[in-house]
Amino acid sequence: MQLGSLSRWLKKDAPAFEGQMFSASVHGRGKDVVFIHGLAASPECWEEAGEFLGPDVRCHLLHMRGFSGLAPSGFREPMNFLKPMADAIAGYIRTLKSGPVAVVGHSMGGIVSLILARDHADVVDRLSVVDVPAFFSVLINPFATPGSIAGIAQHTRRSYASKTKPQLHDEFRSSTPRLVSDPAMVDRIVRWGMTSDLATIADVMAEVMVTDLRGDLAKIEAPVDVIYAWDKGSSGAKLGIDQVYTSSYQGLVRGRKLRIDNARHYVMLDQPDVFYGAVRDWLAR
Repeated sequence: MQLGSLSRWLKKDAPAFEGQMFSASVHGRGKDVVFIHGLAASPECWEEAGEFLGPDVRCHLLHMRGFSGLAPSGFREPMNFLKPMADAIAGYIRTLKSGPVAVVGHSMGGIVSLILARDHADVVDRLSVVDVPAFFSVLINPFATPGSIAGIAQHTRRSYASKTKPQLHDEFRSSTPRLVSDPAMVDRIVRWGMTSDLATIADVMAEVMVTDLRGDLAKIEAPVDVIYAWDKGSSGAKLGIDQVYTSSYQGLVRGRKLRIDNARHYVMLDQPDVFYGAVRDWLAR
């Protein structure tokens, strides 16, 4: 993390927006870009965006309620988080009165961003989806369907929701090194998870597992870039992960796919130069 990023986050400026589903902090001036974090994560994952993208970009860092220290929304319904979140983000973007904007979504935030672009074409100028297939569960089973995975999703939800704090800490501590290769980032990501609401994590995880957007991709009018990571420590080969993303996003009308090597799930933390270079190119097109 660069010094400027550290000082900014230690300062903890008050959010520029407080909504029922999320808050937003805004940094910089210029072209609006909305950043959406993932499950049990934090807007801190985008902390270097402003420095890498420069003074001509105004970064809107959303913080979804229920994650990394922000109390859950009282309006959340079981298995109904993704679509209401996308609708709320659309409302926020409309308040900016700057026309359609660029949107970047990581992991579960990428699923939300796809729903946003599908259902609110007027607010999305372009979309970048980071390290998540259009149907997450193909990473579990390439032949999965929402129906075949539903039982597993509910079992996962119940199992996760019943964990004690020590069990949850052990879970995050063992799984996080598979998500980021920089050991310095592991403690931070564990902290994001441990300060997230357990019921929200469990419920949204199950909803993500049964949400299949592959058939909806042709409805998305905005160009969609898909960035995904591969690392030599991954369980699969490059060709295999390429095939997963090619198959998952074959329904896109416009867009590109880019694999970033030597990075794990938090690609923006493992390879910030490469990642934000790709974002700059995407914004310039």
